[in-house]
Amino acid sequence: MTQNQKYLRATGPVGAEIEDSYVILDVDTAKYYAFNPTAKDVWDLLETPKTLGEVSQFLLRQYDVEADVCRKAVEDIVGQLRASGLVSAV
Repeated sequence: MTQNQKYLRATGPVGAEIEDSYVILDVDTAKYYAFNPTAKDVWDLLETPKTLGEVSQFLLRQYDVEADVCRKAVEDIVGQLRASGLVSAV
């Protein structure tokens, strides 16, 4: 994955807040996923196409985290979402 590639979340899954988590149900695969607050922020941001850099910059303003740690976390989250078919490169 590169910092300049844009990513977009899938339109099929539906989500809901449950206690301190956000849960996504992929109706196409009947699988569900529980997101922590950071993963939910990434999910929300990818409602429109964004680069990893754009997502990282947003999270850096929201959380007290070092830039390298943030970039790695965003790459990991987007990578997992792509592997699950919940996000695609555009």
